[in-house]
Amino acid sequence: MNCLHKRKTNFFALYSLFMTMNISGCIDLSGAKYHEVPKKVRHEATATTHTSEKKVAQVKKHKPYRGEVHTMLGGLGVFSTGMKELSSSVEEVYNIPAPSDMWYNAGAVSRSITAYYYKHKNHRPIILVGHSLGANEQIKVARNLNKAGIPVDLLVTIDAVSTTVVPPNVNYAMNFYKPGYVPMFSGLKLRAIDPEKTRMDNINVATLKGVAVNHFTIDKNPVVQAMIMKEVKKVTTNANRAKG
Repeated sequence: MNCLHKRKTNFFALYSLFMTMNISGCIDLSGAKYHEVPKKVRHEATATTHTSEKKVAQVKKHKPYRGEVHTMLGGLGVFSTGMKELSSSVEEVYNIPAPSDMWYNAGAVSRSITAYYYKHKNHRPIILVGHSLGANEQIKVARNLNKAGIPVDLLVTIDAVSTTVVPPNVNYAMNFYKPGYVPMFSGLKLRAIDPEKTRMDNINVATLKGVAVNHFTIDKNPVVQAMIMKEVKKVTTNANRAKG
């Protein structure tokens, strides 16, 4: 009896194991059916990644700003460090070239701009900014470009030290000045040769709220720099829209 009981027990055990294996096969406990979901998710994720990469590439391809900014220091350059600060800000914020030069390099700057302009069919806006002697020499650069038939979109002069006029190839001239009693260290009003072609703004910084400067600090003043950056943004943004 014990032997027969053991056989029955073994039989039922084997039968139960057999049925379990069959049932498992029907249900597919291996999880094979669930591999499709992660695969599909991975596929969708890949597609999304490709789409994102494509969008990023398109954004990089169409830059929001177009132009070139040339800043110029006056004197020995010691008191015109605001020009270098402005160049750094332009390159960092707007991602466009903004070389900075000394006032006595006006001729070289003129030749460099002219060479680039005639080498490339797709012309970019030209912006000139200068302080003290650098301001006067940037007007000279504008005159050189006028002779070459090259337009200047924006000319910014900061405390120019001698009376001069703005040539007609300049679209907009923005002149910051601080009146004083010492000729070489006092800013002056400027005028345009042809007011119909050049919009001219003479800005007496003494009338600007919170601006207390002199000839040696005017170019570094945050308010003045912010006003220049705003105009640079307008010119370079509009140029990109016109291109597109």
